[in-house]
Parts: sequence; structure tokens; C-alpha cells
Amino acid sequence: MSITTDTKTMTTVAQVDVQSAWLSRINWTQAVAVTASLLVFMTGGKIDIPVETQVALVTAIQAVSGVVTWVLKTFFTKTITPSVAAAPEIPTQDVMK
Repeated sequence: MSITTDTKTMTTVAQVDVQSAWLSRINWTQAVAVTASLLVFMTGGKIDIPVETQVALVTAIQAVSGVVTWVLKTFFTKTITPSVAAAPEIPTQDVMK
């Protein structure tokens, strides 16, 4: 990401890299969490895991994935996806130095 100032309009411009949604760590975190939760529910009865334990496992999986997603989005997101880049209503904001 780079931040520059357009001297003609005196506006601040942030340039970010665009990458495929398939490469998004946030998307993969959510996909793994959903898959793990479904596996707990689908196999829990077959290997005699009590329902209460299954619910606790799914709750823990979803809580951890929520925190990991928040951390990745807040502190480690440096790119956007093509659909975001093409959106007509891209939010803009002046960058204060």
C-alpha cells in the first residue's frame, strides 16, 4: 500500500494491491471454521461425543475463528479483492498525517 498526494486536486490517494478472493486468509479462516464445525456435528454422534461437548466444541471453534478473523482484518489486511476494487461506492476518506 502506498499513500500519495495528487498535486492537481490536492487530495490524498491510497493505492492498494488487488488479489484473488481465493488467496484471502480471512476467507480461508472462515471456510476452515465452518468445515470444522460441520465435521464435529456430523461425526460427533458416530464416535459417541455427547451433544453438550459437540456444542462446546463448535462454540469454541466459532469463537476462535471470530477472533482470528478480527485480528487478520484489523492488523494484517493489505490488499483488496477485485470485486471491491470494481465497486462503484468505494468508501473514501482523507488520510490524516
